[in-house]
Amino acid sequence: MSNKGNRKNSFIAGSLASSAGVFVSKLIGLFYVVPFRTIVGQQNLDYYSAAYTYYNVLLQICSAGLPFAIAAIIAKYVNKKDYKTVLLVRKLGTGMLMVLGFSFSVFFLLCSGWLAKVRLGPMASPEAVAVMQNTFAILALALFFVPILYSYRGFFQGMKELTAYGFSQVIEQFIRVGTLLGIGAFVVYGIGMAPIFGIYASVLATSLGCIAAIVYFVYHDHSMVEKIEQQAKLQESEAVDLKVLFSEMFFFGVPYIIVAVLGNSQTLVNTQFFVTVNTRLGMPFETAQIINSIIETNCDKLTSIPQVLSIGFSAGIVPYMTEALEKRNFKKLNRNIEDCLDTVLYIALPICFSMCVLAEPIYYIMYGAQELEFGRVCLAWASLLGLCTTVTPICNSMMLTLRFRRASLFYLGIGFIVKCLTFYPLIRLTGYTGSITSSVLCSFTIIVLSLAKIRTEYNIRYKKIMQRCFKMMLGCFCMNGVYALFRFVGINALHPSKLVSLVELALMGGLAVAAYLFVTNMMKLPKAVFHMDLKQLAGKYLHRRA
Repeated sequence: MSNKGNRKNSFIAGSLASSAGVFVSKLIGLFYVVPFRTIVGQQNLDYYSAAYTYYNVLLQICSAGLPFAIAAIIAKYVNKKDYKTVLLVRKLGTGMLMVLGFSFSVFFLLCSGWLAKVRLGPMASPEAVAVMQNTFAILALALFFVPILYSYRGFFQGMKELTAYGFSQVIEQFIRVGTLLGIGAFVVYGIGMAPIFGIYASVLATSLGCIAAIVYFVYHDHSMVEKIEQQAKLQESEAVDLKVLFSEMFFFGVPYIIVAVLGNSQTLVNTQFFVTVNTRLGMPFETAQIINSIIETNCDKLTSIPQVLSIGFSAGIVPYMTEALEKRNFKKLNRNIEDCLDTVLYIALPICFSMCVLAEPIYYIMYGAQELEFGRVCLAWASLLGLCTTVTPICNSMMLTLRFRRASLFYLGIGFIVKCLTFYPLIRLTGYTGSITSSVLCSFTIIVLSLAKIRTEYNIRYKKIMQRCFKMMLGCFCMNGVYALFRFVGINALHPSKLVSLVELALMGGLAVAAYLFVTNMMKLPKAVFHMDLKQLAGKYLHRRA
């Protein structure tokens, strides 16, 4: 294989390795919702979804904020073989994130009462507000540990150790879900406490998962730092001045933090105002709570499956694009952008399409028939949002790595305005799904503006990407033909037995994926995206397994 192919595969392989770890993490998170919902009840999930929304926003700030700055700066100085500065950046980044975590924790704790009142609206009872406030207060503990965890992830990302980066997420999720279900079941079934205490246990489990992942990094950090220290001893030049590094960290990190906040503005708007707006438009408070929990918990867990690509490729593209910029290798830079978008779309597009077409059976198998009418509609619309929110963080990451910070902030601000301006009118015109479609418009605006800016500055031509995307859509059209054929013969994966439904859905999905792979392989898409066809990919995978 050519050097070009090897370079291409190193970037894709690293990003996919990171995505694989996140995928396992999300898969664990997907399936725990079913027993957890049984323990605490669907309506109580609204309290959990609100807390988890803020936690996800923090994750975005921590993963796309200072840790991305740490990763970019470390990649820069590793490329220069300045290992003394690498060690200094690691210490400085860890200290800054510890201070950030403490500040987050105290601020959130002080604001928990006000946030609870605004979140639930004037129709909520004092008891409901107190429960929400308690949930937020317990979450404040996790807000201290998360930045510390991501200081390690930023360091490993900058060193291009993306496998450890992804595996840490598996450990974090495994411990969190295990303690969430174990403690939740114990307090509700074991000692007979109210289901709401299961919610409290679930939020506490977030901190325990973070601590477990930190322990994992501490164990692996020692050997990596030891190697860097040995190389630093051989280095004749001194490390870069601390003030310069602090300025560089601030210059890199603050835009990332602002981008993360604005990038999650649509989620924050939904969390804070969905219940309030819908109750004022005549929806019963309990119904609004249930629908909101369906969107923010049930549907979010499903749409998070394609979104693992955004986490993996947003992390993977930073060191590679930084290296290309430092070397002024614009051909490699252009190739990285093209590879990233092609790979993400090739995988995410059929997943989101299938989720939209099969929204009803998927929701039925996962969560039952009790809220199926709401769940079916929400998931169909959320699948479109899932595709947009998979691409948006990658565009943000590329914009910041390419040092278009002002433009990125401006575009995110425009997206936030679009979200705010369309949120109420769309809900009033189309009902509760308007909150989802307003988020789609927000993300789509950011994607278009960001890609247009990159094209203008670096002469990126999206013609090939658009052509490949059209071929992917043809592949999805063939997938739909498979689904239509199953419906024609009376198989819809809505059998009274969930096991039968699951088998039918697996059969439908498996044949549809086979059709997608066959059609796209005939059009030589895998060759263009992965630099090898499906036969070569399968052979390489089997060889590694052997």
